Amino acid sequence: MSETLQRSAGRPVDIQKTHKVFDAIDCILASEGISGLSIERIARNAGISKATLYRRFGNIHGILTAYVETFTQQALRLVIPKNKIDLTEPVEIEEILIDFGFDLMSLICHPRIIAFDNAMLAAGKQFADFKTELYRNGPEKAIIQISVILEQAHISSSFFDIKSLADILFHIWRSGIYDQARISGKVDISPEQLKAHVISGTRFFLSTTLPRSSNDNH
Repeated sequence: MSETLQRSAGRPVDIQKTHKVFDAIDCILASEGISGLSIERIARNAGISKATLYRRFGNIHGILTAYVETFTQQALRLVIPKNKIDLTEPVEIEEILIDFGFDLMSLICHPRIIAFDNAMLAAGKQFADFKTELYRNGPEKAIIQISVILEQAHISSSFFDIKSLADILFHIWRSGIYDQARISGKVDISPEQLKAHVISGTRFFLSTTLPRSSNDNH
């Protein structure tokens, strides 16, 4: 949990109240968008005093930072592989990437993520600094983790560094699926279809990065 959430007046953070704050943010974003977000509105919707929110988070920026950090840290903890990957067999590499890609896509297509991303997009120049933090806590962390997997699996390219390769794979996974979800506000695809999308994208990516076996040259 972030330092922002732990910062209260010498007392443990009330987890239940924190969830109420985050639920209030979801509700306001769904009904009014980013323009409806204020400490006053969040306090009223959550049934918590404004003084408590100011003491715990400081300002609206602090609340949004805690919201994003808490959700992304908890979610990425579930999808990041627990063990170091040191593989040379393409089939095993493929399976690791497909599993990670499916979990990651399931995460970023979560209704809460879609609603929040759309709200931030609609905000224009508002919360510009926060959007930079949002990128660091979301897509950038995902790309870094993909980079770790690719590097441990000894995947490289003569044209791109490891982070660029990770960025390419991330965009292949997101292509079509995420864009559609952003426009419609929901994911009109079954888990099976999402898995098939990730499988085909991963295989295409690996076909351009893994060295061909000697049998492929005959």
